[in-house]
Amino acid sequence: MPIQDTDKKLEAFTDTIIAEAMNEANKITFELRARQDAMIKDAEAAIAAEAERYQKSSIAEVKASEERRISAKLNSNKHTILEYREALANEMYKQVIDRINDFTASDAYLPHLHALLKKAIDYLGYGLSVEVFLRPEDMQYADELLKSTSGVSLAFTEGVFTLGGLRVVCHSKGQRIDMSFDTALGDKIGHFSEIAGLKMDE
Repeated sequence: MPIQDTDKKLEAFTDTIIAEAMNEANKITFELRARQDAMIKDAEAAIAAEAERYQKSSIAEVKASEERRISAKLNSNKHTILEYREALANEMYKQVIDRINDFTASDAYLPHLHALLKKAIDYLGYGLSVEVFLRPEDMQYADELLKSTSGVSLAFTEGVFTLGGLRVVCHSKGQRIDMSFDTALGDKIGHFSEIAGLKMDE
């Protein structure tokens, strides 16, 4: 039976950590958006001035030159705004990563892993054999997690994710429960651009 992802990807606490980090990142958008609005206003004024000069031009060669200048100005402003949007999204993403790293380095992280594992086992059922994937630096917690869990056979394996959390696979039932921060963040990644984003016309 192929392994299928369940709807249990995001635990409430994991989701809350990322949501709080994103809220903190959102705070930087206010000043940046003000600058962005001013930049757009200046760009529009410059384009309007160029267009007015273009309309008053009577010589064909001058008109062609003005048209090229206006087109170049439009393209330059669009490129600047897109770069600004990307930089903002990257800064927000970095702040979320920093918040996650702070949490996984705190004393609250191991109890969180315990809680995630219990919820996964409760969902899958007891009397089973399951494989628990941890990031390499979290394999140090395998013994403690094993001792805290009864009624199920656990095997611990290094996972390929890097931010934290865990993934639990029950091969006999063909189910996988993904509670990693990587997946939680990946599910939200488009939101960074939505917050930072300007919808640019093609």
